[in-house]
Amino acid sequence: MRYLFGKPRQAIAIEWGDGEIRMSLPARGGRMTGTFPLTAPTEEQGFEVTRRLQELMKRGNLSAPFCIVIPSHACTFKLMKLPSGNGEVREQIWKNEAATQLGLPLTEIELAFSEQPEGVLVAAVRKSFLHTYLSPFVQLDLPVRWVVPSIVGLWISIQKPPTGGWGILELRGTREKVTGATIALGSAERLRLIHTISLNGGNGEWLVGEIQRTLALYHRTFGETIARIFVVGNKSLISELEGVRGLPPMEELPLEAEGNTVSERVLSAIAYAVISNPNILSFPPPEREPTLVWRRLEERLVGALAVLAVIGFIASFAFSSRTSSLGEQVKSAQNLLAQHKRDLERLTAGDFGKKVQSLEQIWKMAVDPRNDPLELLYWVSKALPTSVWVTELAFIRDGQVVLRGSALSHSAVTDAARSLSELELDKGKPLFIEVLTNYANAKTVADRTLVEFQITAWLRERTTQRQRQVLRP
Repeated sequence: MRYLFGKPRQAIAIEWGDGEIRMSLPARGGRMTGTFPLTAPTEEQGFEVTRRLQELMKRGNLSAPFCIVIPSHACTFKLMKLPSGNGEVREQIWKNEAATQLGLPLTEIELAFSEQPEGVLVAAVRKSFLHTYLSPFVQLDLPVRWVVPSIVGLWISIQKPPTGGWGILELRGTREKVTGATIALGSAERLRLIHTISLNGGNGEWLVGEIQRTLALYHRTFGETIARIFVVGNKSLISELEGVRGLPPMEELPLEAEGNTVSERVLSAIAYAVISNPNILSFPPPEREPTLVWRRLEERLVGALAVLAVIGFIASFAFSSRTSSLGEQVKSAQNLLAQHKRDLERLTAGDFGKKVQSLEQIWKMAVDPRNDPLELLYWVSKALPTSVWVTELAFIRDGQVVLRGSALSHSAVTDAARSLSELELDKGKPLFIEVLTNYANAKTVADRTLVEFQITAWLRERTTQRQRQVLRP
């Protein structure tokens, strides 16, 4: 058994965001924490996270189950009165009711539930965000067991919560300013309300006003007041604001965990909390890809067959005492060698040339980026200017690539078409043979003018006049 009675003794907590990746790993005599900066552009940081994890895997440090800590500001929280029940029927009722009250479609969100004395605490996150956030861990087939919002892990990590009403204020941002915050309120061990505060360009006074409105909402709903608030983050950024005096007493959250910074100590505290709280609010861990599962199974079967072959080979020599059988084996080996020699003599130089030529053709097809849609998508997205965004991209027969989207101006559409026509895989080797702008129409939406466009590019030359028509996807 890897873990006693299926319960892990240690956990790895990891968080990716704000241009860095933070980790808390179990080590001999305690925990090992670290923060690694991400130098790649935002759209390529997932590859750098994968590379960092691969380096730690080679060292053998990623053997414990993973707790992926996601930013609280990416989630929507709500405490709802939901009917009790058992099994999958109850969960489906919860999902439908949560989607109705949150106003979000079930096809676009992932839900997590946690039963409380006052109801069920629901957390929702968009599946597109969750897929992007978890993709580096899924690609490496890491044992992800929990996917927890940071504010929920912080609440559970408090071993001796104060009596009465209290809360946790999680501040996000840089050393100079706060870019967002999340506040969790409740009484004793009961978590009742979580509110995500997004500044959207506002200042500290806006943040203080949002905190006051959240406290008022809590008082109206539960009839209790908040006695004090624990702050996680740079408290000095809001301590000098005038409105802070009207808030309950605020003090830094005591984190008795390993780490050099507050963020690292938060991860260590959450790692301890998920081990002792199996019913913590967690999104479903990512499922392993079927191809990856079969690949791992194939590797294990090959290893098992190799071990069985070695054992059989040793047993055959151990129990074989007759020299006649050895002679037959030698004779059969000689016959096989003679047959191979005859086969080699029949081969001519022309046969080798044909095989080498066919192998060269296969290799050219394999390394050509035009035959890999993911590679082609990477080069296209890299070439487009920032004032253009693509909402639809289709690969059609005859080597057509159709892009539809919006731009800030007609000149941006022209720049996009020119960038695609000038895009080269190698020096003097363009990616597209021809690039054509089908239309670029201005459209005003909510007092803002955007240009909707369609661009068609051909990966190879068009041969017939009929194929010169722009095919609709």
